[in-house]
Amino acid sequence: MRDLTGLIEISSYQDLLPSADVVFVHGLGGDAISTWHPQGKRDDDDCWLGWLGKDNLCVNIWSFGYDAEATNWTSHSSMPLFDQASNLLDWLDSCDLGERPLIFITHSMGGLLVKKMLNSALTFQKQAILEQTKGVVFLATPHTGSHLANLIDNINFMTRTTISVKELKAHSPQLRELNEWYREHVRSLGIATKVYYETQAVNGILVVDEDSANPGIEKVKPVAIPKNHIDLCKPESQDSLVYLGVNKFIFECLKTPGLLNNSNGIGVKKNGKN
Repeated sequence: MRDLTGLIEISSYQDLLPSADVVFVHGLGGDAISTWHPQGKRDDDDCWLGWLGKDNLCVNIWSFGYDAEATNWTSHSSMPLFDQASNLLDWLDSCDLGERPLIFITHSMGGLLVKKMLNSALTFQKQAILEQTKGVVFLATPHTGSHLANLIDNINFMTRTTISVKELKAHSPQLRELNEWYREHVRSLGIATKVYYETQAVNGILVVDEDSANPGIEKVKPVAIPKNHIDLCKPESQDSLVYLGVNKFIFECLKTPGLLNNSNGIGVKKNGKN
């Protein structure tokens, strides 16, 4: 059985000098692979894990997996956000990510994890990670928490909910503090931000509402997507708005001369054309 924890290499450029590393980070209840696949598809070539790596962006694609269960019925290994962030930071360092520009694509709690990782990188002076992080995509990230976490934690299985759920409660002081830190430092760190949010409910519940999905960064306009929380991070084709938007965002983040074009003149592909 495939191990879905840690930093997993999805695709890499062996013959060409890669321009960047793109890291996917899933959220609560997800994993490093299925989170990003449209329903019924399991092959990486059938989702944007594979599409981005082949779209002539000349980037390495990675996916980070960690225990993110909502309850302790099947797992007892969920760690607090601080510890998860330290774990992610060490994985990045151990795999030498930070030698090239870095872009993170995050879903739900994964966005909080990346923000906390960047906070830890600043605290522990991991300059390479900070300096090379050029952009973060937030897909339905609850920057100020989710009312769903309050609901889960208040049902009869209260003693079974994980620390991850407890930390995701709406209006959590810890999350508000982290969001304030990111908002105050993102410009000085030179990190571009792209935000998408859901407009459809899951079983009658809007998991992350528009207000919580908005990190409140100047000139960053959150984009509404007519999908629910689960499907938002699963673009069905390379013509979907999320895929096109993220593809363009990566291109914009790497506009520094020489990053997007190698010696063979290969650049970004737009709508199937070079």
